[in-house]
This record gives sequence, structure tokens and C-alpha cells, in this order.
Amino acid sequence: MNVKLLFLAVLICSAITATANNARISGRIMDANDKSAIIGATVLLMQDTMQIAGTTTDNNGKFTLNAENGDYILELSYIGYETIRMALTVNGDTHIGDILMQEGATELGEVVVESQAIIQKVDRQILLPSKEQMQASSDGVSLLQNLQIPRIVISPIDNSVKTLSDESVQLRINGVEASTADVKAINPKDIIRVEYHDQPGVRYNGAAAVVDYIVKHRDTGGSLTLAGTNGLTLPGIGNYYLAGKVHFGKSSLQAVATYAPYDIYWTRTNNETYHFSTGKIENNEVGEPTRYKTYPVNVSLNYNWTNGDKNMLNIRLRDNMAYTPYGPSDRDSRLYQPTDSFEIHDHDKSSSQSPSLDIYYQHNLPHKQHLYFDVVGTYINTRSDRRFRQVPLSPNSASTSCVSPDGTYTRTCSRFLQTPLFGSVATDTTDVLSRVRGDKWSLIGEAIYEKEWENIMLTVGARHNQQWVKNTYLGNTEATVNMTAAETYAFAEMRHRVDKFSYVVGIGAMHTLIDQAGQKQSTWIARPQLTMSYDFGKGWFWKYKGYVSGYQPSLSQLSDITQQIDKYQMRRGNPNLKSVMYVSNEMELSWQSKHVNLNLWANYSYDHKPIMEETFEEIIDGSPYAIRMYDNQRGYHKLNVSPSVQVKLLDNKLMFNVTPFVKYMVSQGNNYNHEHVNYGVRGGIFYLLKGWRFFADVVTAQHNLWGETLTLGDLTHDIGINYNSEHFGFGIMMVNPFSLHGSRTVTKDLSALAPTANTAVMQDYRQVLMLNFNVNLDFGTKHRESGKRINNEDKETGILSGTK
Repeated sequence: MNVKLLFLAVLICSAITATANNARISGRIMDANDKSAIIGATVLLMQDTMQIAGTTTDNNGKFTLNAENGDYILELSYIGYETIRMALTVNGDTHIGDILMQEGATELGEVVVESQAIIQKVDRQILLPSKEQMQASSDGVSLLQNLQIPRIVISPIDNSVKTLSDESVQLRINGVEASTADVKAINPKDIIRVEYHDQPGVRYNGAAAVVDYIVKHRDTGGSLTLAGTNGLTLPGIGNYYLAGKVHFGKSSLQAVATYAPYDIYWTRTNNETYHFSTGKIENNEVGEPTRYKTYPVNVSLNYNWTNGDKNMLNIRLRDNMAYTPYGPSDRDSRLYQPTDSFEIHDHDKSSSQSPSLDIYYQHNLPHKQHLYFDVVGTYINTRSDRRFRQVPLSPNSASTSCVSPDGTYTRTCSRFLQTPLFGSVATDTTDVLSRVRGDKWSLIGEAIYEKEWENIMLTVGARHNQQWVKNTYLGNTEATVNMTAAETYAFAEMRHRVDKFSYVVGIGAMHTLIDQAGQKQSTWIARPQLTMSYDFGKGWFWKYKGYVSGYQPSLSQLSDITQQIDKYQMRRGNPNLKSVMYVSNEMELSWQSKHVNLNLWANYSYDHKPIMEETFEEIIDGSPYAIRMYDNQRGYHKLNVSPSVQVKLLDNKLMFNVTPFVKYMVSQGNNYNHEHVNYGVRGGIFYLLKGWRFFADVVTAQHNLWGETLTLGDLTHDIGINYNSEHFGFGIMMVNPFSLHGSRTVTKDLSALAPTANTAVMQDYRQVLMLNFNVNLDFGTKHRESGKRINNEDKETGILSGTK
């Protein structure tokens, strides 16, 4: 018995000793300049040359390791920072406290990782680009292409970034909302990491996804970037970019200019039927090549002043300009009816200019508190002149060549017109002239307060948008519309993390007020939000996001005006439109390993009484017309499901992506009900080698149903090769190499009164060779610049369009 007790005592003492020797090492890693947490830093516990334990820092820069008592070397490292090695004696639980890491004295380009690292956090992914991905990138957009995020699609022509469900992705630089042009100005070697938020919080203002580039900045010297893309076989398509930045002390000044000309021809066919009370009308319209030409130029000048980690002032002046001598809805065609035939000429010339001034101020308070203020003033000036003519043809008319009034192009037309197309008006000619002069002013103000504790972050804020509109309509319709609109949104959000589980609870309220000719309407909408995430370990992650939000009708939809579209249709604004509430639920399950990533994403959204178009008949001056007007309909449902598989080989130099998707849409109108299913897939392959990038990508047609309009896109695919060095790069790409018909878009109107099917074809958009180049000149030393957290811009013109 005594032997047994002695043996039991020895076991207990051994257990106590083992427990005592199993110590816990903890601490937090922070940036030495701005005291911000460094997320994803590598922490290794070494004994001689052997690694005993290792981990990475969490969202708050914290880490925890377990080890027996003894003497160790603690090694801390992160891309762009100097590695820290410190001797450590462990005798029981050891809390090191805050460790400050200094930015590396060497250029980031010299501090690389051999293989891309993806750190999956509960609220985002942290992407550390590999050496090959950095070498093959010329700017921030091309680096994003090389990272191959499964649900992100980047246009090879205009570099627009969208989700697979065709929603815009919000781009940011160090937390600052940025344009595509701003991202193209980033030198890849300045990028520390890329943070991908697939379920962004309330402060991102309803964005479908957010890509945030965390970069290093300069305090002396500057940079100059020139880049361009242009078609060789289709020279009318181009995209050019120029940016320069200089630094002096606490200040920096940046100028950016983009120019994206578009000059192409396309052909439209249109079949439409009108079931009027006076009888049935069938139109079969055969189009001829018609020109679309536009010259958009965007410029911005940005001044930034940073006072260490105390405060920051940012002033940005923008001006977005566009001149479109031939509009996207222009068409020349022949219209055939059972007993009559007509020639159609529809031409729209427009211009717009929208200068804006953005003043942003950030103030950092003690105890991890921050204040952000942003004020944006915008003026949008729009000019549009549209002329539609439908001229009868004689029964025995033949075809010949006609020249447009300005002599810029020729087309097929009738030799024996009852009256010339560009001459006097025939008896049965429809002549519609619409001239719009639009002026809009807006003022947007936003304020945000943030406070951070150990595992909790609180964000509260308010945003107000005030708009004034004066539109003058001339031509067949003459009227002046004056309108004011206001939207106020207040919110609070709390983030909390408990071990591997984190959640976000947000509450908010939105108030809209619209005043048109003394007629006012006011609406309140509650906007709660809940986000949950859990890390199961071994590469498994689960995320959920649900929220309620809302939007008010656009000023163009509210305009109390009726504009004639053509001989049979009119478009009418609706001043009685109400703001809309919508609900969204999103869930994601993912698994990551060294060579394979699996992801299953699903989203369901519902718009309650959405603003969608409806069509009804009205007799005007004895003739029936199909009136197209927006109204608050019953509801709109959309379900998206998208699994994805990504395979990475050869240290991520070779990568395959396959992402099938299905979209189910239900449009419930007051007098109609439509549904549509869209099946598709995105697939891609690319290979990186010493600055070279070989790639091929394909995306099947994206469909969209909204109201009674169903848009059927076309399959797009491309293949190409790029080379990039430190200061220059070039590449060649073929767009739609296997296409037989070019680019084709089908738009259907499903209304019972006036169903239509319109097909627009650009025959030349096949086997298109595109040449791109870039030049990066870079000089100066490095420093960290404060990140702007909020950004607002007004782009909606408020014009009611009379185009088809």
C-alpha cells in the first residue's frame, strides 16, 4: 500500500513539474513609427539552430507560444522591416510586452519571399506576394492579376476590378479609398502586403469586396510612371496613364492623368412588337455599322501633409471630363413592317465635366483613438443633344451609299427615298429632337470616431449627402426641373474577437428627403449588420455576413418630365418614387493547403419594393405610345452560388483556377413576374518565370435581370505574355482569339405590351492584338505616410435620358 502511495506521489510531482516547465510566451509587435499593429509577422523560437516553436501575429499584432523553461533566441521578421533577434530566458509564463519593429534600410525589392503566402484571418485574407509575382508586375493592378484571387475578375482592356457576380470592388491604399489610376501608380516593390476583405464592414459603405494595398512611402525624392495599352488590329481602343509624385519634408504632391479613347463600329438588330389597343405593330430592324466614339480624360492633383503619427491633412482636386461625339446608343438601320419600311437614324452627342474638391483630415488621440473627417464638393455639368429620325422608304427602293451630314462616314441607304434622310421632312416621318442642359451640385460630409481596446474595436460615424439639381430640357419637350435631395446615415459598429471566433455587430439608420417643386417625401430605413467568422484550424474557415441597407431613387428617375424615345415609345420620370430597403445574407466556407485552395461562396439578397421599370399604354394626341416609367415594384430576389478550385504548383509559379457559378434572379413587378437562371464558369492558367508572365483566361457570359430588362453578355477570353523589369515592361495580348462573331450583347424587354430583343454586335472585337507598355522612374528614400480612411465622390448626373 505504501509503495502504491509513493508511486502516486511521484506521478503527481512529475505532472506538476511538467506543467510548470510548459511556459507561455506572449507579446505584441508594433510599427515603430505609427505604433500600428503588424499583422502576420513571423515569430520563431530558436535553440541553437533548431526551431522549437513558431507562429504569426494576429489582427492586433499579438502572438503566443508554448515552450519549456530554458534559454532561447526569439526571432521576429516581417517583409519590409528589420529582423529582430533577442535572447530570452524562460522561467514560467513570460509576457514580453510591446516590441517595436523598424522599417528595413534596404529596398523592399531586396526583401522577398520565395513563395506566395496567404494568411487567413477571420475578417480578411493577408496576401504576401512571392518573388516571381513581384518581378512579373508593373503596377498594383498587374500584381492583383498575378495574385489570382478566385472571386476577383480584372478587365484586360480598362483594368476595372469586379467580383465574379459583376459587382465593383473597392480599392484602397493604406486604408485610403483609391481609383484604378491610383493603384496603377503603385510601384510593386513598395507593396508590403495586400489585404483582401471579402466581407467588408459598415465603414466600407456597402462595398461587395475591398482590396487594400499596404505600401511603403517616401519622404524625399519622387516617382514618374507612364503606361499604356492600345489595339494593334483594332486601334480605336486604348488606355493611357501618366502619374508623378514628389515629396518634401512632411508633404507630398501627386498628379495623375488618364485617357481612354474608344472609337469602334457596331451593328444592331432589333425585333419588337407593340400590342396596342388600336392594333398590333411588328418591327424588324436590321442595323448597319454605326460609330461609337468617346474621349474620356480624368485628372487629379493630390496634396498630403503628415505630422508624424499625430495628424494628417489631404486635399485632392479632381476633374473627370468626357466628350462623346457618337453615343453608345447611336444606330443607323432599316425598319421593316409587314406593309411599310423605314430608315432609322439615331444620333446622340454629349459632353460632361465634373470637377470636385475633397478635403480630408485625420487626428490621432491618445489611448488608440482616432478621428476622421471628410468633406467633398462636386459640380457636374452635362450637355446632351439627341436627334432621332424615322423616314419612310418607297416600296421599290434600292440600296446605295449615303454620307452622313458631317461627312465622317458612309453607310448603306435607299436610292429612292420619298424624302431625303437628311433633307426635308416627309409626311410619315418621325423627328425627335432632345437637348438637355444639366447642372448638379453636391456636398458630402462624413465624420468617424474609432476606439480600440484589447480585443474590441468601436466605430461610430455619420455621413450626409446634399444635392441640388437644375436640368433644362429643350427640343420636342421643353421644361426646367429643379430638385433637392438629401441622405443622412448614422452608424455604430463593434468588433470583438474571442480566440478563434470573431463577430461584428453594427446598427445604423438612414434618412432620405427629396423636394421637387414643393413636393416632399421623407423616408427612414434601419440598417443593422451582423458578421461572424470562425477558424476551425487545419486550413478550414467559415464566415457569415447579414445586413439590412437601403438606397434612394436617382435624381434622373425622379425628374417630373416625359421624353419621346421614338415613334412608339416615351420615357417618363416618376416624382413619387420611394427609397428602397434591401436585405443581404452571405456565407463562405473555405479550405487552404500548400497546393490546393477550395472555396464555397453563396449570397442571397432581397430588394423590398425596388425601383424598376414598367411599361404601359397611353394615348397621346390620338396615337398610342408605350410609356416606360420607373416605379416601386413588389420585390427582387437574387441567389448566387460559386464554388472554386485553385491549384498551385512549382512554388506558385504555375497556377490553375476554375470557378463555376450560378445566378438565380426573380423580378416581381406590380403587373409582371420574371425569373432567369445564369450558369457560367471562369477559368484561368498562368505561369511566372523571371519577370515573364504567360496567361490565359476565360469568363462565360454574365446575365442580368432587372425589372423587365434581361441582358445577356458574351463569353470573353484572352491569352498573352508580358515581361517586366525594374524600370520598364511590355506585353502583347490577343482578346477573343477563338471568337467567330466578335463581341455580342443581347438585351431583351420582357414586357407584355412591348416585348423587344436587341442584339448589338462588334464584329471587329475578335482576334484583337493589344500592345501594352510601362515605364517606372523612381528615386528617393522611404518613409511611412498616414493612411486616409474615408473617401466620397459624386458621379450621378441626375439627367433623364431619352435614348433607347
